[in-house]
Amino acid sequence: MYKKLCISIFLQFLISVPVVGAQGFVELPDSAIKGIDSAYVSCNTTGEYGLSSSALPSEEANNTCAVISEDLMKSPLNSPVDGFKLVGVQVGDIEMSAEMSGKDSVVARLSEAIWRNQEKTECVLATQIEMHDAPMMNGEYFEINDIAHAGFANKKVAVAYFHKPHSTEPGGKTEVLFRAGRTFTSVPTEKQKTLPSLVNDPAQPPAIATSNKAGLHSNWVDFTTDISFKDKDGVTRSISSIFYIRYACDARDPISAPGAIRLRSTGQSGSKSFELPVSGLIPADANVMLF
Repeated sequence: MYKKLCISIFLQFLISVPVVGAQGFVELPDSAIKGIDSAYVSCNTTGEYGLSSSALPSEEANNTCAVISEDLMKSPLNSPVDGFKLVGVQVGDIEMSAEMSGKDSVVARLSEAIWRNQEKTECVLATQIEMHDAPMMNGEYFEINDIAHAGFANKKVAVAYFHKPHSTEPGGKTEVLFRAGRTFTSVPTEKQKTLPSLVNDPAQPPAIATSNKAGLHSNWVDFTTDISFKDKDGVTRSISSIFYIRYACDARDPISAPGAIRLRSTGQSGSKSFELPVSGLIPADANVMLF
């Protein structure tokens, strides 16, 4: 469930071809690429997917997929790509499902922003989540290992993230992006695990895999991170980096669609595996239920 706090405000607004493994935007696999063996690409490979402390991206190291920008340090509303202007912003509460909710049902805040280039041919969608001090009914805190976002079928997609350090006090600290995939399926993480291999899915692919395999689903982008207000593994990061998706678009404004974003706890450190669908921004012509 997702309570919108502010309506998107839409104003009017050249991206080079991305290189896999490079700093900044990295193109995700799609069905047109031959010889790939995973729907995912690696980004920040430190931190064992959140089981230990990750290393921050810098100009010198750990910067695959990372946007390093003084302008973004000043304001997250600045574009991560030159030549793009802000189109709209949407912020809302994330509410836990009734059967799992504790005293406070609002477990996090979701912020989204859209930028578009002057030619109205390309857009960048940003997503960030900040966890709240709101334990669930069982006393545990919601842990998000993966954020899956719909709406990108038949489009080339590139991803990036911006990491801004926050307070070291409880409720602070920002986690990096460990990997990103062109897939609906989130895969549980383990120490030293290789990227998930491709698999031929049934018509309805699983939200959370039971093995280290995930199909290639062009409509979806999955970001693997590890955020919780109080993590059971003792390495707490309660704020996600800003995750960016760059894709072909037109002059039409995006829309908010139910279930466009899937927040997944994949069972890390013995937590229960489950998915929480929430509303999110998608291109005007997108279909959430495509794979």
